[in-house]
Amino acid sequence: MATPQPITPPKWNCQIAPTQQPPVPDAPDLSQRTIAGYEMLALEISAGESPVRPLYRKFEYLNHRILLHLQDELCELEEQLRTLDEIIAQMDPAMAEGQRSPASRRAETYSNSEIHHRRTNLLGRIFLKTEQYNRAMSAYNNVGKSASSAKEEDVRAYQDWMSRHAPVHEMEARFLQAGRDLVLPGKPDEAGASSTKQAALACLPAGLMLPLLLFSLIPTLLGRLVVTALIAGGAFIVAATTRIRHLMPVREWAVCGAAYMLLMAAIAGCVPLHG
Repeated sequence: MATPQPITPPKWNCQIAPTQQPPVPDAPDLSQRTIAGYEMLALEISAGESPVRPLYRKFEYLNHRILLHLQDELCELEEQLRTLDEIIAQMDPAMAEGQRSPASRRAETYSNSEIHHRRTNLLGRIFLKTEQYNRAMSAYNNVGKSASSAKEEDVRAYQDWMSRHAPVHEMEARFLQAGRDLVLPGKPDEAGASSTKQAALACLPAGLMLPLLLFSLIPTLLGRLVVTALIAGGAFIVAATTRIRHLMPVREWAVCGAAYMLLMAAIAGCVPLHG
């Protein structure tokens, strides 16, 4: 009987090709400065001569959502504190005699009463939540005080620049469509309003004294009164259309106007008439 020959596996005459490694990129030339992306946008916003103004969302809706959420959490903690205060007050042994024992925070701290420790822990949670609420409220108020609403021309200039240069993705530039939620940090109009107010305050007294200089040139009393009325009317328009009107209540402005007209009429009659 023939002995079976062992089976040898076939030999594959093939080779596995080595994996192609991606080429190593050249090291960047750090001596150059390539401006792109958010760096380009930030540089354009910070440039004083650029028409692009820094516009940001104030997230009015989200701020109110957060404040409402924190407010309700505080209300819930306040109710829990009121419940614990009532329980501890009714646990006072002196209540059986119709009296009240003086409270002692130190005694409660070192006591073994679970209800007192629960109230202390609750006060700690209230402190942390109140701090969060106050920070959120303060931050929201600061945005309203230190920012002004974005103007349409500023938004259009921003959008035009973004469409020309496209420094960031279109999805990340949609904040410019927020409309009334966009604000401009700072109040640049305050300086102009203040200078206008100061100029008006400086010119108003000089204008009111102008009739005294014209009385010597106007020969008739009626003409002097007409000139005085015209100048008083012009001063009224200036005061009514600027922020000067906020210096006094309307009643006081009326009293001052009447006193001015009477004084000028008296002076107009005292100045000698000439024909």
